[in-house]
Amino acid sequence: MTIAVIYTRVSSKAQLKKGDGLASQEQRCREFAAYKGHEVAEVFRDEGVSGGIVDRPAIKAMLTWLRKNRGQEPVVLIDDISRIARGIEAHWKLRTAIGSVGAKLESPSIEFGDDSDSQLVENMLASVSQHQRQKNGEQVVNRMKAQLLNGYFTFWVPTGLRYDRVKGHSGIFVVRDKPDASLIQEALEGFATGRFETQADVKRFLEPHPIFARDCNGEIHPQRIANLLTNKIYAGYYEYKPWNVPLTKGKHEPLISWETFQRIQDRLNEGAIVRGKADHENEFPLKGFVTCGCCGRSLTAYYAKGRNKRYPYYECFNKDCDERRKSIRKDQIEGEFESLVQSMRPRSGIMSTIAVMFRTIWNSRNAEFEAKRAEQRKALTGVSAKISWLTDRLIETTSESLIRNYEAQLEQLETEKALLAENLAKKPDRDKDFDANFRAAMNFLANPWKLWDSNNQIHRKTLLKLVFAEPLPYVRNQGFRIAKK
Repeated sequence: MTIAVIYTRVSSKAQLKKGDGLASQEQRCREFAAYKGHEVAEVFRDEGVSGGIVDRPAIKAMLTWLRKNRGQEPVVLIDDISRIARGIEAHWKLRTAIGSVGAKLESPSIEFGDDSDSQLVENMLASVSQHQRQKNGEQVVNRMKAQLLNGYFTFWVPTGLRYDRVKGHSGIFVVRDKPDASLIQEALEGFATGRFETQADVKRFLEPHPIFARDCNGEIHPQRIANLLTNKIYAGYYEYKPWNVPLTKGKHEPLISWETFQRIQDRLNEGAIVRGKADHENEFPLKGFVTCGCCGRSLTAYYAKGRNKRYPYYECFNKDCDERRKSIRKDQIEGEFESLVQSMRPRSGIMSTIAVMFRTIWNSRNAEFEAKRAEQRKALTGVSAKISWLTDRLIETTSESLIRNYEAQLEQLETEKALLAENLAKKPDRDKDFDANFRAAMNFLANPWKLWDSNNQIHRKTLLKLVFAEPLPYVRNQGFRIAKK
């Protein structure tokens, strides 16, 4: 009996459950082997591999087996010509590779031969198989493009989002992936508001949580943070230029508003993209905020090496300063700062005035809300008209430079249109509860020490920004000078 091996392949996991799956291919090949009097020695299977690819795991394993057993002149059985390849070039590469190891190809669907007529039929079938593969690819692209234009994101979704089936929407739908979504939202909003000053701050905020892959040092790669801050999908929008899909509002729930996303991009363009390296922020919370009372330069925080341990100090390193290299103990300067913060308790009368001021501003802005909405509706109409005009010009022109210019203008206008549409969709603040919104702010203003005493680095940075108008000057052996609050 002739020794034979069976090769089966499916290009998708779904085919495993259908009639043309691996099992049905193998069964047909075994029936053909019995008819021809072949003894099946091995079965090689490729799952989820395109027929246009030559380099496949099962093909490699099969060719290795054939080389070892070439003396027996084995036969390779395939269910159909499309199983070995779905492209003319790939088909003949594999056909040649199989012949080079002393084997020949057989199938119940086609008789392979070396004469011109047999090769003509083989070429025609391989060409038809290639056309079917290309046509299937075109149909997949067209369906995905139609879904994208209709507001349904069809590509891989980033951390914080996932696909699920949702009532009222056909197929799978992008939804929030809890609890990662809340963490991503906090990171994005924190960077937009300045709570996180640099991308490194965002990185340090996310690193305690196992939501991103880590590098060999156990850290989140900075590029992941850059991708996080520039991904429009988190703001409910997307675009895909290779398929000419413009900026499109998705039907999924965004993690942040489009306005917040634009604020993030503005901060990145202004230089917030600088990646600060990790330092002693937790050990030296006043680093970069306390200045030398003699020269005005920021004090440097560092550890001095002792015999058995390190000692923390603040010190001025300005070579032109009289206080240069005269160290100040960490516990001394930070202890005096804490006493300063603890003494900062506004009088009750001031707090009452602040509450009235806040409520007055709140009511005033609510009164202006409808006027602003009317202005935004007018602006949206103008932007839409300009987009329509530019689109007509883009279709008519043949100049490459004009095409690039029009496309850049259209991209900017689409961004403006999305922001205006989002603002118009917002509900007025009057629908919110004033007391609930301002309770946290009033509690902080009444006693700033609470934020510092929380021992939370982000809270402490917030206190420094909101309480003090400028950095604090410190004079050695005298203490802090009068703080501008």
